[in-house]
Amino acid sequence: MTGLLAFSTPQARRLWQDFQRRLGWANRNLDAADRADISAEAATHIRDAMAELTEGDEFTRLQAAIAGYGDLPAAPPTWRRPAAILLHYGSILALGVAGIFVLIFLHMAVMEIFNAQGVGLWHFASGDWALSYEAQDGAEEVLGAWFIPAILTICAIASAGLYALWRFAVAPGGAVSAWMKD
Repeated sequence: MTGLLAFSTPQARRLWQDFQRRLGWANRNLDAADRADISAEAATHIRDAMAELTEGDEFTRLQAAIAGYGDLPAAPPTWRRPAAILLHYGSILALGVAGIFVLIFLHMAVMEIFNAQGVGLWHFASGDWALSYEAQDGAEEVLGAWFIPAILTICAIASAGLYALWRFAVAPGGAVSAWMKD
């Protein structure tokens, strides 16, 4: 609260604190002196508007005065910043792990050129599957000549997904980075 306004009811104090929080959030990019000036001007405006209103209790008059001041953006929920930090660092971990798999798949595509009989996706009679660098006894190679195009397609799709995740959660201009600054 400022020295200009003091409220006797808890509802009015809560409403005033919420207004001050929203005003601070709306002006968060200004320097401290400008924020203090705007806060003092807003308090003066609210005080004058409340003085003009004669009907209703303190809370009702404060509500009407704030409504006359105009809408202010709400600050983000308190859980958003910790969630953004978890999402940011979790995404870095996911990018690293998925990136390793993409590199392994690319390596397998290159190795398919040199060892076409061994590298591939193998299906066993028991229903098990294996992605292997060597021929598997008792298993049938499923993709054959389509192994390289299939693996490169998987790598391209995974890379596009990883890039989208990076843009959203890790990049300095991404949404999650903006949430971390709020």
